[in-house]
Amino acid sequence: MSRLLKSIFIGVILLFTIPAFAQKTAAKPRSGYDIIHPFKNGIAKVEKDKKQGFINTTGEEFVPCKYDNIYPWEDKRAKVEIANKYGFINEAGEEYIPVKYDYIGPFKNGLAIVALNGRRGLINEAGEEVVTLDATK
Repeated sequence: MSRLLKSIFIGVILLFTIPAFAQKTAAKPRSGYDIIHPFKNGIAKVEKDKKQGFINTTGEEFVPCKYDNIYPWEDKRAKVEIANKYGFINEAGEEYIPVKYDYIGPFKNGLAIVALNGRRGLINEAGEEVVTLDATK
């Protein structure tokens, strides 16, 4: 009978200590990031102090956590946002279209509409302004 009581006592202790331990350790990832999203195609979005970036499978941060928002990857590029300004990064994490535009539309036939200070124009996929920003609205 004493073995049965010991077993029950140990079971009750384990029942209450394991969930408490799990709650304490799951509060923040050990990596220093507030959130690590699931890996997809060898990269994961990470968040730290309400800023977003990307890490690879070795944990290397190849896109620094400086963006307010990083939109989904499309055609090997992702739209990024800082303080309501937009640009694009490539798969290497380089900002190849600077974060300066008030608006960047989707690329269609290799071109995207951009807006800056009430002026509109077109950029190509390399980020070059092929139709200069003008004052038309």
